[in-house]
Amino acid sequence: MALTLDDILRQKTREFLASQLKVNAANFYEAWKKGEAIILDVRSQEEADLVKIGPSIHIPLNQLPDRYTELPKDKMIAVFCPGKIRAGLAYAFLRTKGFENVKVLNASLDDIASLERP
Repeated sequence: MALTLDDILRQKTREFLASQLKVNAANFYEAWKKGEAIILDVRSQEEADLVKIGPSIHIPLNQLPDRYTELPKDKMIAVFCPGKIRAGLAYAFLRTKGFENVKVLNASLDDIASLERP
């Protein structure tokens, strides 16, 4: 069920932010290996050109309103940006569009890069 932005903002208690909104790199990776999750990279094109995230779908935040239909609704969407602000905005936007399994990826680029290292 799609939420309104009002609904999303009302949920943002400290407990909610600490537990439900975020997913760490290790938990994301386990879901990704099972084919149950994707990374949505909302960084700018310039940022993505500097450092690519291999297993991700790159949609800059400013393009998300026009391209969100490219995303699967049957997988966890772990939204990534380094400062988490754009990821939080993307999270709220996707929830208003009926995406129920959206998380902010609580990881750095180094954390993501280290997932496939032995």
